Amino acid sequence: MQEASMRGRGILSLGFAVILFVFEMPQAFAQLDELKNTTFGERASLQTELMKSKLALTPEQTQAVADLNLKYANRMEPIIKGSSNSLSKMFQMRKINNEKETELKRILSPQQWEKFDASRDEMRQQFEAQIGKRAGARLKIGLAFQQRSCFEFRHSNF
Repeated sequence: MQEASMRGRGILSLGFAVILFVFEMPQAFAQLDELKNTTFGERASLQTELMKSKLALTPEQTQAVADLNLKYANRMEPIIKGSSNSLSKMFQMRKINNEKETELKRILSPQQWEKFDASRDEMRQQFEAQIGKRAGARLKIGLAFQQRSCFEFRHSNF
C-alpha cells in the first residue's frame, strides 16, 4: 500500500514537472530571443545596477560584481547568439549561471546572499523588463531609420 502511494506521488510530481516545462518553456525561449538583441556589456551593466540597488553593495563589492557579471555575460554571449537549439542553450546557460553564483556567494555577505536568493525572481523580472524596453527602443529606431531611408529613396533623382 505504501509503495503504491509513493509511486502515485512520483507520478504526480512528474506530471507537475511536465506541466511546468510545457508552459514555462515558451516564455523562456522568447526571453532568449530578446537577449540576442543585446550586447554582453549591456547585460552585465544592467545586472550590476540591479544588484547594486537591491543588495546595497559596497563600492568594492560593486566593482567585484561588475567584473563577475562582465566575465559571465561574455561567456554567455556565444550561447545566446549561437545557432544551437533553445533547450540546449538553456541547459548551457544554467550551468554557467551556477558557476557564477558560486563565485558571487564569495563576494556577498551572508545577509546579502540571503537577500539575493530571496529576490532572485524579482531581479530576473526587472532585468527582463529592462532588456525588453531596450530591445523595443532599438526596434523603433531601426524602423524609423528604415522608413526614412525608404522615403529618401522614393524621393531621390534616380
